[in-house]
Amino acid sequence: MKLSKKFEELIIKQLESFGCSMGVTHLVMYLASTEQGTKASFEMIGQWPQIDRLLVSVEDDPSLKVSSPNRRWYPLQENDILLGVLRVETDLKEGNWPVSLDSRLKALSLSLAKCVSIELERQNKNEEINYLKSQVNVIIHQLRNPLAALRTYAKLLIKRLGSDVDSIEIVERMIIEQKQINNYMDSFAQLNSPIQLPLDIGEERLLLPPNLDNKKLITVQSLLRPILERGQANANLENRDWTEPSLWPDWTLSPLKAKYAVIAEIVANLLENAFKYAHKDAEIGVAIMSKGLCIFDDGKKITKIENEKIFQKGFRGSAAKKKDGTGVGLFLARKLAKQIGGELRLLENSSINDVEELKSFKKKNIFYLELPIKELHS
Repeated sequence: MKLSKKFEELIIKQLESFGCSMGVTHLVMYLASTEQGTKASFEMIGQWPQIDRLLVSVEDDPSLKVSSPNRRWYPLQENDILLGVLRVETDLKEGNWPVSLDSRLKALSLSLAKCVSIELERQNKNEEINYLKSQVNVIIHQLRNPLAALRTYAKLLIKRLGSDVDSIEIVERMIIEQKQINNYMDSFAQLNSPIQLPLDIGEERLLLPPNLDNKKLITVQSLLRPILERGQANANLENRDWTEPSLWPDWTLSPLKAKYAVIAEIVANLLENAFKYAHKDAEIGVAIMSKGLCIFDDGKKITKIENEKIFQKGFRGSAAKKKDGTGVGLFLARKLAKQIGGELRLLENSSINDVEELKSFKKKNIFYLELPIKELHS
């Protein structure tokens, strides 16, 4: 087993902290080592005091083949697995070991065994992570070829469609979606690079790829446009009414700071829920307000009891009982909204009156994403 430098330093510190105690003159820690086709051995990995001495195994140290009353061995054991041993040498006369010394050495051996167990677990996790990264790399490589082929076939189809404008528009949207999948591939490719985990997000993955290029100009309109086109396509397929903004106020057209790209994820998540849970003939849409966005549906009204619970992680409302899902979407959407200084809530009749533009907006379920308008722009 190849040990990390931090692990070796920790072992030395543990041995040093016990040194010069109650007649102890030498502490040596060995790790059990086995290779396929060979018998088990115990390799020295640390000692106190640190003298100029080769780190030899138990089997290769002739002095250990002679028993001594001043030497004892303490197993480093995790459950039924022997991980190593601790060798203790003393200057005690006639091997008269105090009970208190024996107890302390047993405690030290338990502590060392736990250190070894944690190090082994860390190494196993690293091996798993490296394997998964390797597999992700292979999958990305394999996916890029069929994705490129889909784009090629789509372009060929556009040529054959000639003047069929409506059909060409559908194929062009397919090309846009193919480009979006390529963005996902780019995101996955970054997994093999050192990353800094976002501490304020939690363990949930993002539903959309991040803004990979911080220098790329983005606006609220550019973020929402592909999502709205997808919503229109879904509405057409399900033969339901769809409403989207016709006028875009100035705050939606001004360049955004890169961190606000998550607005697209929040909206996409809310629309996905609406299409999944609203009944088949319910209208769905997006509206722009002076201080944020509304994602609404005219389906069955979410009950007052469930109004806040739907934002709890893992909670699934009555409309979702027979549908696939994990109950994470709204929890994450609100978390992202708060992360960028905004707020996401499901409006009740009383709170609708708090937003001037919504007083005449008669829809069953209205999710209001309030945004820090002044802070949005570069």
